[in-house]
Amino acid sequence: MNPERLIFGQPATSLSERHPSASRILWLWNTYLENVNLPVKVLHVPTVQHLVLTAASDPAKGIPANKEALCFSIYLIALCSVPQCNYAECERIMGQSLNDTIEMHTSLAQQALINARFVQTPDFITLQALTLFLIAQRARSYPRTLLQLIGVAFRSGQMLGIHREKALRSPTVSVFQAEMSRRLWWEIVLLDSFASKQCGVTSTVSCMSLWDTKRPSNVNDTDLHPEMCEVPKDYRGITEMSFCSARSEVAELTIAYSFPSKSSRDISEADAKIDGLQQRLEDRLLQYCDPNVPIHSMLRLFGKGALARIKLSVRRHHMYGSAGLSLEERNKTFLLCLQLAEAPNNFAKDKTVQRFLWQANAFFPLDAFMFMLGEMVYRTPQQPLPVPEEVVWTEIEKAFELHPRLTRDESAIYSAVRNLTIKAWVKSSRRHAEHDEPRFIKVLGAKSPSHALDSTQRPVETDSLNQQKNPTTNTTDASDFDFDIDSLDPSWSKIAIPNDPEFWEYWQQFAELPTP
Repeated sequence: MNPERLIFGQPATSLSERHPSASRILWLWNTYLENVNLPVKVLHVPTVQHLVLTAASDPAKGIPANKEALCFSIYLIALCSVPQCNYAECERIMGQSLNDTIEMHTSLAQQALINARFVQTPDFITLQALTLFLIAQRARSYPRTLLQLIGVAFRSGQMLGIHREKALRSPTVSVFQAEMSRRLWWEIVLLDSFASKQCGVTSTVSCMSLWDTKRPSNVNDTDLHPEMCEVPKDYRGITEMSFCSARSEVAELTIAYSFPSKSSRDISEADAKIDGLQQRLEDRLLQYCDPNVPIHSMLRLFGKGALARIKLSVRRHHMYGSAGLSLEERNKTFLLCLQLAEAPNNFAKDKTVQRFLWQANAFFPLDAFMFMLGEMVYRTPQQPLPVPEEVVWTEIEKAFELHPRLTRDESAIYSAVRNLTIKAWVKSSRRHAEHDEPRFIKVLGAKSPSHALDSTQRPVETDSLNQQKNPTTNTTDASDFDFDIDSLDPSWSKIAIPNDPEFWEYWQQFAELPTP
């Protein structure tokens, strides 16, 4: 992605000859419906399908720029959603490697957004296209770049008025358009929250005075049509919107506990509200899940992990208190983090939900991972972990096996995770000398050879993952975080969570983050 080109643009370029062939468009649309439509419900399929079929039949006859941008964003996100088990089939159909295909369609989607003048003259369809484009880039672009582009989407939504419920209830806005606007706005809200956490800044959406759009209804696309006079009531059960409905409800409570003023509240009070949300989700949605239906399995996995994440968010504020967390609360927090670390590992091995891995992998719990590793580094023999170390290392090893970004991503936060992992292993191996050094530790040691492994532990082998950085990408080398973690303050009043400003201020004193 070239963000400067997106913002400052270039002359409009015709893309009528750059659409995939009709057969490829139909395959991409079917892939979108299977992999993207349910976890990211921003399109009304019966309406958009006509546009896609038009593009497949004769793109040269002239598709409006905003609708063409939407087509190219659909092509791109469909490609980004292909699970690894289907790479070969995708490459056969598209006629080249998946990475090359994604790169090409990223450039085409960018040009389509430029053609639609998405900054100068945003409209609803162009904003749908931009949102899908940004979701597709979520796990592929530099976090700060993504956050700034999401800011464009946020401001565009404000200019269109979809951030205010009063505006959506205006007589000039149809019931259908209002409901589609709620779907789109909440996806932007979730995007902004995600990117803010990755960058260590406070999310814009946390300020509820800036917006008050209601959560979208839990209904199927077939319940919505442009001539409708009122939105049907929420279903009590599973619909096409159920996963997004659950995400929105969880986000609502998460935002409520994102303000600093909430940090003084009793943890037990927050846990009670979270337990209440869990019961509502169970009554409204989860009890109706069929384990044989992939999106239902994903919904159950999400419900379990998301509620643990809110509990972690609540405890995060208390990590900055003068007394910090008590040992009992640290143990509870450790178990929450272990649960969050286990979730993506279980998800990655569940064959029924492979089509949704692109969505799940974007939300790897780095904050939980770092808390666990930090506790393993700093705890004394008088403060044992609440579970055997072997259990924790099993999940850490699975994570490095199943999530290559932990090993390959050279950004500052991932480098810090790798260094902290090595330090935790060194301390653990001193207590359990009989344990062999696992392969992933050897890989990490090869990537950061000046770090904490001593001469008897230093791996001599290298790994294919220990590759040279792409010189065209602005990244931080692992050596930028080659400081001795023993020198860090072991108090969790400072080593905390990546989306807290204090976390970044503390770690940046050791390594200057690059300017993209």
